[in-house]
Amino acid sequence: MGEISNIIAGGDKNINKIKKYGKYPVIANSINKNGIVGYYDNEYRVKAPAVTVTGRGEIGHAVARFQNFTPIVRLLALSSKLDPIFLANSINKIRFFNESTGVPQLTKPQLSTYSIIIPSVEEQNNIGKLILLIEKYIHLQQRKLKLLKVMKKALSQYMFCQEIEFVPILRFNSFSDKWKYERLKNLIVKEIKGKAKADMKGTKSTYIDTALLNGGSITKVDSPTDTFHNDIIILWDGSQAGKIYHGFTGALGSTLKSYKPKYSGGFLYQYLKSKEPIIFLRYRTPNIPHVVKDFTEIFKINIPSVKEQEKISKTLNYLDQSILVETKKIGSIKKIKKFLLQNMFI
Repeated sequence: MGEISNIIAGGDKNINKIKKYGKYPVIANSINKNGIVGYYDNEYRVKAPAVTVTGRGEIGHAVARFQNFTPIVRLLALSSKLDPIFLANSINKIRFFNESTGVPQLTKPQLSTYSIIIPSVEEQNNIGKLILLIEKYIHLQQRKLKLLKVMKKALSQYMFCQEIEFVPILRFNSFSDKWKYERLKNLIVKEIKGKAKADMKGTKSTYIDTALLNGGSITKVDSPTDTFHNDIIILWDGSQAGKIYHGFTGALGSTLKSYKPKYSGGFLYQYLKSKEPIIFLRYRTPNIPHVVKDFTEIFKINIPSVKEQEKISKTLNYLDQSILVETKKIGSIKKIKKFLLQNMFI
């Protein structure tokens, strides 16, 4: 590496010149926020394009940089005639050996001794362009996902009435009636405490546990199906007690409860989901966390007509599905990128 690039190590931060915003980024030994900790207005140490490599902690994380910058705090910077994206990804393929006995670190002399295989300039550039195209696509999808989540959060705040209000801030034109304030117990037909356990292995029902609720694989148990797609599921015990789920059918696990709604299960789910922070704060026991026993007695909900419930539910569910689709897209393109990186570099 020392033969194909000029390597410098980051120095101290100039506290008299660094600003929150500015022209030239100051980049530290971090993978958070792209490593940027501030800006200098009129100076930089490394001319772009270049590559930075983390030298402490999570060592060897390389990033191509296309803006003049100043490295600080053990961050290594490489200036080279090689395509910066190709160089960064070549470095990321290296398994660095930690020579220190304490906090892992990578020094300039150590990095200089590592080698990479270099193709022609044309092939470097083509590889770099392809990776850049994929990274731009991932970035755009991540922005889209972020905007969808912001929209969902905003609509959840404005389409539901607050505790002492009876008309929401944001409403469909076809509705004008005031909402009603009801206890949760009056909005459900039945409450079920889960009884199924993982050791009841069989073929009768899908086992609903926290693993399944959080994206895990399906397992079967010899226990009757007691919870259905329209029911609301609440995690009753554990550090995440109060977390809300919806859309599952099967035998409910012993750390969960489910509510069979009188009206729109989708609306009730979206309302309770939007109130998760409040449930965590006000409706859990302080020591070993579990939801308070009289939760359905004391938790109150503002509800509109069934038609308005369904309309709100449909809107928010559409956003949930869009968020899920975009999340899967990002996961798929990241897998493609990983496959290409594994097979394009020697």
